[in-house]
Amino acid sequence: MANILVVGDGAIGLLFSYFLAKHHTVNILTKKGTLNTRFYSRGDAPSEKINATFISQQQLAQAPEFDIVLFTVKAFAVQQAYAQVKPYLGNNTHIVLSHNGMGNVEQLNAQLTKQQSLYFLTTSMAGFKSNPNIVQHTGNGQSVLGGCNQLAMQNIQQLSVQLHTIPQLIVSNNIEQLRFEKLLVNIAINPLTALYNIKNGQLRAPQFNSSIINLLTEACHTATALKLNIKLIDALERAYKVMSLTAENYSSMHQDVLHNRQTEIMAICGYISEQGKQHNIATPYNDALLAEILAKKSAE
Repeated sequence: MANILVVGDGAIGLLFSYFLAKHHTVNILTKKGTLNTRFYSRGDAPSEKINATFISQQQLAQAPEFDIVLFTVKAFAVQQAYAQVKPYLGNNTHIVLSHNGMGNVEQLNAQLTKQQSLYFLTTSMAGFKSNPNIVQHTGNGQSVLGGCNQLAMQNIQQLSVQLHTIPQLIVSNNIEQLRFEKLLVNIAINPLTALYNIKNGQLRAPQFNSSIINLLTEACHTATALKLNIKLIDALERAYKVMSLTAENYSSMHQDVLHNRQTEIMAICGYISEQGKQHNIATPYNDALLAEILAKKSAE
């Protein structure tokens, strides 16, 4: 049994916490003023209590040393969240990131000690918070764990055993490839659903075909420059499969825009735009969508 800290009580953080708490001691770091109970709900089944303890930043100093710290905050919030938790990390703590988009791995690796391992956990599980205290689990999906530094690659089998209660968990020795593949799905779905205020499945309409193809074409050119083996036809197939599997869901970016929250657009289309500049690849469609989401967010 491990002592786990989950940083972030959004939908994915609560889903992971629900499953991990079946076998481990789980604490969830929250910014909420009330540290009350949260619940897990799936379909028509009765809601279940998430068997975790909610703690505040001030309580971290009194907490026992954590074996695993799982960051489930948005990409733009990772650095700040890490800075808050860093003083309480042990030399042998496993550090796990899980968010949409790219970035953060290089920055965090530079801040870790040689004894600290860094991992990335990507997931296709779907859920949303129907109110501040209930997470609705709306879709199954594979979760993939990969090492992001040498020590993590050595210890990944050990950590995967500890995280085995997460459904459909597998290990990858090429997590950067998988992260980029998920990035392409996010590019195809998140910004367009946010921009047009639609559900994921509505993107299958013919009017969106050219936008999706152009966005993913630019991203695949970027992947080639980064020496990743990603084909456009495969990227399109994955994106449309996710649209079908999550047809009735609203994307996380749609929800962020709807509720006037900061989005992860800089780690999605913004990443392609930035990499395009570095590798002399034109990315006008990602650039335009980036600007539109930023403008939409600032206007609300």
